[in-house]
Parts: sequence; structure tokens; C-alpha cells
Amino acid sequence: MAGCCEIPGRGTRKREPFTGCLLCGKPLRYELIAVPRTCAVCGEEKLSDAVCEDGHFVCSACHAAGLDEFFVPFLLRSAEKDPLRLLEAVMALPQVHMHGPEHHAIVPCVLLTAWHNNGGEGDLKKLLSAALSRGKQVPGGTCGYWGVCGAAAGAGIFLSVLTGSNPLNREAWPIPMELTSRCLKRLAEVGGPRCCKRTSRLCIREAAAFAAERFGVEMPLGEIACTYMSENRECIGTKCPFFPAGKEREA
Repeated sequence: MAGCCEIPGRGTRKREPFTGCLLCGKPLRYELIAVPRTCAVCGEEKLSDAVCEDGHFVCSACHAAGLDEFFVPFLLRSAEKDPLRLLEAVMALPQVHMHGPEHHAIVPCVLLTAWHNNGGEGDLKKLLSAALSRGKQVPGGTCGYWGVCGAAAGAGIFLSVLTGSNPLNREAWPIPMELTSRCLKRLAEVGGPRCCKRTSRLCIREAAAFAAERFGVEMPLGEIACTYMSENRECIGTKCPFFPAGKEREA
């Protein structure tokens, strides 16, 4: 039997709720207007439209705290060439929750690692540092309110780092935009509501295909069967491309 800090089939994780509020695990409530809220972890006041049923607010920085400490060293040690397999390994780390802004940085960093491991050019440590810095700036709640999924933004960050794209770079500026638009189109085709695992996988698929088309770097993509269904209150079941064959959606 799995212990209190274990997820069956995926080992141990930290003693925070895996889904919902980081403090109590209760569902989050999304409101129409962002208002100043005090983070229950760091005590800083920040604008947010999300709060749990018991009134707890945890800012995106605290939700994704320690990213560079736990998963960048993991990626630097990895020789994995399949970005989907690498993504699954990172998402199984104890510090990664069911949903959360950490995925916005995980997506580009996983893609850059797979790019490097498949012969792509660049200093991986510097590439990861740049992607992590940009990924942390993507706000939480982008999917519902901004209309731009954080995982899609992460895929764009992958290419923005590789191409040196910035607001003034005429040649490189449109390249990440094109990939992000392809990711958003695919996410819209599959539909919602949210699932950071599903959107991250879909965006990595699109990014790998794009990298092969544009830059000639082939990243192998294996088949993935999701193991998070019972822990995702918003799971779309068999409508998800990663839902295991022959399984029923658990209540």
C-alpha cells in the first residue's frame, strides 16, 4: 500500500496536496477580477483572481519555488532523447503538482534538453537558465483568462531561447509565435477544461514536430498513457489523447 506521501506507480512526493490548494487541497475558485491578495506562504501581496474555498492564496512564485534546485540538475544529468519520456520523468518528481505554473518552465526546459541530447547546438546549462527565467514570468491562470495556455507559451519559450528571439529581432520574432499558434490550435481541438499534464504533452509533440521541420533536429516521440486521471478533478477521460485504452473515467 502506498504511504501518505506516495502516488501509486510514481513513488514519493512532498507532503503538500498534489492538487487544488497548496495548503489544504480544496478546489480553487476563479473570480472575474483580480484583486490584491496576501500569499499564505511568503506574505507578499500580489494581484490574483484565484483563491481556494477556504480563502487561501499561494502566489505563482511560491507554487513553483525551487525549480532550478530540483529539476535543472535532473535534466543536466539526463541522456534521454524522447522529450515526452523526459517530461513524464520530470512531472513525477516530488515537487511537481497536478496543476501549476511550474509546468510553464518545465515544457521549454524539457524540450531544450531533448534538443541537446539529439545533437542540437548550444550550451545546455545556459539554455536552461534562459528558459527558466522566461518560464517563471508566465503568469498562472493563463489558460482560462488570457486565452494563452502556459504550456503553449513554454513551447514558444523553447524556440525564443534557441533563436534569440526578442521584441526587436525582426528575423527571429515570428518563429516562436508560429509554434505557439500551432500549439494553441491543437489544444483547442482537444478541448478543456484545464490539465497541465495533457497540455504539456500536446505542446511538446507540436514542438518536436516543428523542430524537425524547421531545424532538422529529430526528437523521437514514444506513446504515453496517463497515470494522473484519478487525481485530476477536471479529467476529460476518453476525450484525452493520453487516456489509457480500456480504462473508464473514475468518479
